[in-house]
Amino acid sequence: MAEIRNGPEEPDRENRPEPTPSDDTGAARELVEPRSRVDYAVDLERRVALLSFEPRRAGLPEVGINDGQAYLDKHHVERPWLSVARDSPPEVQRVFAALDQGGGHAHIRHEGSVTEELNERRVRNLEDPAQLDPAKRVAGIDGLTAGDVPHRCGDIASRIVDPKAFATAFARGVEHPDVRAALESNGPRPEPVILPISRVLGDDGHKFCSGWQLEPVNGSMEEARAIRRAWKAGNQNAPEPRTRPVETFEGGTVTFAFRRSTVGTYEVSSMYVNPADEQPT
Repeated sequence: MAEIRNGPEEPDRENRPEPTPSDDTGAARELVEPRSRVDYAVDLERRVALLSFEPRRAGLPEVGINDGQAYLDKHHVERPWLSVARDSPPEVQRVFAALDQGGGHAHIRHEGSVTEELNERRVRNLEDPAQLDPAKRVAGIDGLTAGDVPHRCGDIASRIVDPKAFATAFARGVEHPDVRAALESNGPRPEPVILPISRVLGDDGHKFCSGWQLEPVNGSMEEARAIRRAWKAGNQNAPEPRTRPVETFEGGTVTFAFRRSTVGTYEVSSMYVNPADEQPT
């Protein structure tokens, strides 16, 4: 072994020449791994959360890791909010397929399938993006409630714009101890659980969030709501409501609300984000 190690093809370690630094060393390393160690760790945590997701633990029908795509392919035409995840990894598709077979609406009203325009029109005109009939949507009819029930919206309409980020927030959120306690409760419907966005999506999670908010009138949000109701009711003297985009969701929160589940005790009825300076409504 010494002969091999000491031969001209393999110098001893102590005699090996040190690599010569060059100006492009950092650039070469960046080409190999463009992410920092922190970014890599965050991505890994998100992927582990998705791969570990168990629909039953969230009060949802079971969906296998490889069964999501078939469900999305079969139902995306009549349920177009599923289309946004059709090109996503199987673990993301499973989350969407499981949610769509539950009774919640988070993936319908608060995900990237809702465009910026639809999101803005929801908070301004009370047009439900879940309403697939264009005439009923303009009329403000709720798309997920039987009968011609008027759609309701708070002061902010928000969404998580990326399907992978949305699925990750849900998968990590349902494993948080406070959310687990609500999902497994046998008592009355639990109160909503509010977590930092960073808790479910990491420090850069706010970058995946977008929203529009109603503008106050004379400094009053209650007056803005009253004008919106009057305008929607056809009052000719009421001005059209005004909105503005949410500047940032940094430091914001994500709310998990609950409803009874058909396969467990409770499931998540909605999951939505709010900026730091706004309380969930």
